Amino acid sequence: MSKLNDDDLDEKPLDPEMEKVRRKMVRLLAVSIGVMFIGLMAVLGAIVYKFTQSGDTPPAGGLVAGTQLDVPSDAPLEAVAALPEGFEIESVSLDGARIGFFGRAADGSRRLMIFDLGVGRIIGDVVVISR
Repeated sequence: MSKLNDDDLDEKPLDPEMEKVRRKMVRLLAVSIGVMFIGLMAVLGAIVYKFTQSGDTPPAGGLVAGTQLDVPSDAPLEAVAALPEGFEIESVSLDGARIGFFGRAADGSRRLMIFDLGVGRIIGDVVVISR
């Protein structure tokens, strides 16, 4: 078996060019680790922020399409949509907690009445004009 030289085990100093490259690589490694650490902290902060928020309640009076409605488990939700007198319903559509009644008013104009179950009242009266 060959005998190892002590000279082979000792590290020899690098030449100046290689030492510059080594320093640049160490600096790049430190910057990369710093960026990864900041990114990890941002993700963990976002997760903690998301879990500490209380509920997803929409702003009051805001028209947000597709909002969910909390229905009591012990009884069905009851509401009365007071449409104008003489309003003839042609079609009805549902979008989340909103019901759209399309039809003709007593004066013959075509209208879309939007009823919000969360608010419990008519929130929109759109007159439809065809040209």
